[in-house]
Amino acid sequence: MVRREAAPEPVAPTRVLRLWLVHALVLVALVAATGCFGERHPEVLVIVNSESPTSLAIGRYYAELRGVPAGNVVELAISLDDPTLADAAQETVSAEQYHELLREPIERYLEEYDLRDTIEIIVTTKGIPLRIDGKTATMEHWLNVTTQAAVDAELSLLFSDAAGSAGISQSINPYFDARVSFGTFREENPDSPLRYMVARLTGYANEFDRETQLPVDVKRLIDGANGPAIVPGDATWLVDEDPSRGPGHAIANRIWLEATASILSAMKLPVTHDRENEFVSDRATIVGYTSWGSNDGNDAGKPYYGEIDGDLYPGTFGPRSIAVDLVSTGGRTFTHPPKYGQSLTADLVHLGASGATGHVYEPALSGVPRPHILLPTYASGVRAVEAFYRSIPYLGWMNIYVGDPLMTTPVPRIRPEGDRDRDGVPDENDNCTEVPNPEQRDTNADGFGNLCDPDVDGDGLVTTSWGEIYPLTRRGDVEWIAMSSQNGPYDPNFDLDGDGDVDGDDITIAHMTLFMPPGPSGQAETRR
Repeated sequence: MVRREAAPEPVAPTRVLRLWLVHALVLVALVAATGCFGERHPEVLVIVNSESPTSLAIGRYYAELRGVPAGNVVELAISLDDPTLADAAQETVSAEQYHELLREPIERYLEEYDLRDTIEIIVTTKGIPLRIDGKTATMEHWLNVTTQAAVDAELSLLFSDAAGSAGISQSINPYFDARVSFGTFREENPDSPLRYMVARLTGYANEFDRETQLPVDVKRLIDGANGPAIVPGDATWLVDEDPSRGPGHAIANRIWLEATASILSAMKLPVTHDRENEFVSDRATIVGYTSWGSNDGNDAGKPYYGEIDGDLYPGTFGPRSIAVDLVSTGGRTFTHPPKYGQSLTADLVHLGASGATGHVYEPALSGVPRPHILLPTYASGVRAVEAFYRSIPYLGWMNIYVGDPLMTTPVPRIRPEGDRDRDGVPDENDNCTEVPNPEQRDTNADGFGNLCDPDVDGDGLVTTSWGEIYPLTRRGDVEWIAMSSQNGPYDPNFDLDGDGDVDGDDITIAHMTLFMPPGPSGQAETRR
């Protein structure tokens, strides 16, 4: 059942003035705190569960704060065994339940009220299912068989045939690393499966704000996204590498985390770039954060984020802060008390992060948001949810963004052009414009530097044959590199990182760019 937010019931005349005064005082307080007076956002659709008082409270609070029209607040009646939302089982639905309870009624609603092309952003709330259970597989076939997904990731594909597809090969994100607004992208790509950006307002619900009846963590999440600017000298953008990562993960330090720190520094932002064998703690006023989370070999143990043995990991977050970590299943639950395997996105929200990314199932390293795209894009003034969608390579997968999608940094910084990866080589001469490679190694002389050229068979895309190695004509780029790493002989074209060995890092580079072209490269563009 779908219900549109109804107009208010008539109020007795004797109560009108009192209610008007109360409403006016609340509105003045919100305006003073957020500066949102006059803003309206008819491009936003808010989804709540009418069976959950918490979900209703979150949706209405956010809609009023952000000027979302009442008709854009959609109430879905999704039955709950525990309306207090303390049962983690309620966060998961089957594919059939997803279609019946979410996709179909939302599509009907958008059509009925002529909102299909007006809406750009969908906001889900606590009480709306988080995960879609589905077919799973062994790791060898995880990326082409699995249909498990995030509800939010699937909602971004409404009205699309791509919804519900298995794996990642059919779901390359056409908005990945884009340079245009999402509105412009939709206008220029009317047939793209990506029609909506989706964000979630959620967190632990063990403490409630007495006045609003919102979970304290969710209220802080929403209010923090509208918080005051922080004096730059009092803030930090924290990039926490783990140099102890072995082959298969170590390369992400170089390609993603090191690049993140370099680009943010070039934007004149206060960056703390930690390269030591420690999991950073006790940092004050973090406004941007990326790390390995519980995958860091030096973590302090459960709960990984928060106070542990007198230290606070990673520290305190400031208003309008955003966090992205390289943790497989950090977004798997927002139910309290949490059960730990890996670290949780919910704990970053609990610490005060105003926006955070996560994954509800295993995305593989190839499927995580790219911190060197997300953080600099957000720092340049782009809306948080838009920065997130530019940073994910695949659609309909495991990824979620938690926070107010409209959040922006209060002090945008210009990202210097001309050398986007900050490796000292001008873009027009750089054979890897997005990956720092000052040595410009290009062993096959095709204009693409090895570090961004896993397309070793030269067919224009980075491919896999899903483990099959014969016949040779079917072998994918991943398999060519993997076979060389196992049996040799050494081929410099397969040694992507130039360390003199073909190993797990080279295989990982190929996985990071599956089904994408090599590059981009300024040299290759010049030669065409």
